[in-house]
Amino acid sequence: MPATSPRLHVMALLFDTDFNRPSDSLVYRHLDGRLFTEEEQAMLRDATDVELQAVGLHVDNPDAEFDAEEAAREMIELLLKYAVPHHEALVPFMTHEDLMEYNRLAVAIATDADRYTPREE
Repeated sequence: MPATSPRLHVMALLFDTDFNRPSDSLVYRHLDGRLFTEEEQAMLRDATDVELQAVGLHVDNPDAEFDAEEAAREMIELLLKYAVPHHEALVPFMTHEDLMEYNRLAVAIATDADRYTPREE
């Protein structure tokens, strides 16, 4: 079965999941403590290995070799692929300070963007 691309709504849910749930609980919670709805529970159960690995969860694969540094680079590239075009999905999870820093960096990048685009001569 070929690997599929992570789905944005599942990734957002995974990033908002408190995986430190009590061992006697079958229900996950959001980072703010709210219980998952039945729909959210179903989305979490249907998360693919690619989606789980993208948020840093270990998925048992005895044949895979693990290089933490390479995995970190790949995760950054994977997350940026979704974060840049869909940054508005991340805003609700950002602190005020992170949002201010994000906006500052975005302006700096946009201001200097023409430097990286090919120019006609």
